[in-house]
Amino acid sequence: MQTQNEDIQTDNKWMRRGSSIALFIYLLALVYSTLFIYNYYPYGKSVNLVLFDSIKLMWESGSYWLILKNIIGNILLFMPLGFLVPLVHRRCRSLFVIAMIGFTISTMIELLQYFAAQRIFDIDDILLNGLGAVVGYGVYGVCLWVYRKVKRK
Repeated sequence: MQTQNEDIQTDNKWMRRGSSIALFIYLLALVYSTLFIYNYYPYGKSVNLVLFDSIKLMWESGSYWLILKNIIGNILLFMPLGFLVPLVHRRCRSLFVIAMIGFTISTMIELLQYFAAQRIFDIDDILLNGLGAVVGYGVYGVCLWVYRKVKRK
């Protein structure tokens, strides 16, 4: 018969395994959706290094679809990263570490989009993706807080 501590350790082991699988699948989907799905860009290969420039253009366009797809979409795209990484790696349970992981992975994707996929390198995408990882980490923190409250009862 298992003790309560052994039950919690078993639960944590399965949680970490499931989270690892989810993180792997998420990263595959992230690479596929950012590098292999064709998006037509009328400007072709280009660079935006002016912070908030493309966000401002999208906002001023008044196109809700453009705002939803590019601004909200870039944030949502990286939220799972900020949520799953702390579940898998104990050393990655700080806001700073998650932000750095989000910004680093986003920068790598933007560079690959520019050089390999002949698309746009956009500093605003890096900002929004990093923000998404931070928001995902916030969701992780709230879920952890709720989990601990429920476990105490």
